[in-house]
Amino acid sequence: MGAKIPRWEEALWSYLGHGDGNRCPLYEHCRVRKKCGWCISDHIADMAQLLEDGKLNGARHDFTGAEPKKLGRPFQLVERLAYKYLRKGKVHGPPTPIELISLLDAERAVEISTIPLKAHHGAIWCLKDRWIIQLRSRDPPAMRRHTLFHEAFHVLAHRSGSPVFRKMGIEVGYFNEWLADYFAICILMPREWVKEKWVEVKDVNRMAESFNVPKLAMWMRLRQLGLV
Repeated sequence: MGAKIPRWEEALWSYLGHGDGNRCPLYEHCRVRKKCGWCISDHIADMAQLLEDGKLNGARHDFTGAEPKKLGRPFQLVERLAYKYLRKGKVHGPPTPIELISLLDAERAVEISTIPLKAHHGAIWCLKDRWIIQLRSRDPPAMRRHTLFHEAFHVLAHRSGSPVFRKMGIEVGYFNEWLADYFAICILMPREWVKEKWVEVKDVNRMAESFNVPKLAMWMRLRQLGLV
């Protein structure tokens, strides 16, 4: 029997279970959006495409702005979830080891398989006694790491047996998919590690190498934190 889920984590899955997968379930009532006038829900497709493109494009990244971004409650909870597993794995600095995947489900093992996927970067399958996370073999290693932890979020969301997501489709840009991306960003690039390393390095390429993540993912994290 797994450990009891804390209330804040129950709140995260509850929010997602009541959403439609397209937009933040708290969008209409979000105080952060009303105060700041900026919400990731309004830019999900752009952000997903930016990460997919793998390169900076002035026409595509104007929407991000240079100031730090304060994200709403679901994103705060996703970040807390990422830190929970970093603590469980006793990880204190980059790069985050892929062995954290073994902590996702106390009742099932997790296997990683690299195969020639065509339509997607990754996928998950739940068998009776284990999870299988599939990664696209032609992706660069750093991208596969990002995909691995993206899929890890889906494992956490589905491990109880009943998916918390009400998924409306499989197109790039859905809110739930971006939450999974944000989980990967947070567990691979915790904000305090990034801030501390940036003071020392001040170079996006070297930061990406240190954290073993795609350059665009690092740039997006630095941008979100207002460091570039």
